[in-house]
Amino acid sequence: MRVRTTLSAFAAIAVTGLGLASAAPAVAVPGTASHRVAAVQAADSLDIHRGKYMTLSGCQTAGQQGIDRGHWDRYQCAEGNMWPWKWNLWTNR
Repeated sequence: MRVRTTLSAFAAIAVTGLGLASAAPAVAVPGTASHRVAAVQAADSLDIHRGKYMTLSGCQTAGQQGIDRGHWDRYQCAEGNMWPWKWNLWTNR
């Protein structure tokens, strides 16, 4: 059992060390979102903006983690225009 715990801890450290920490849970933007955010809003009633990500894979990972944790049912990563934060995560709740 200690080996499994040690390997899990090592894997978590390795993932964080490789720069994949962009998959951290996203924080909702307050109701007064900027006009720029509204311009890149996703379709299909995915109307809650959860954050901006530099990479598509980081956005997708965060979206899937939210589904796995039960925070939302659907997500979409919409391409934005604010460099370097190119991807916007939108969710249904």
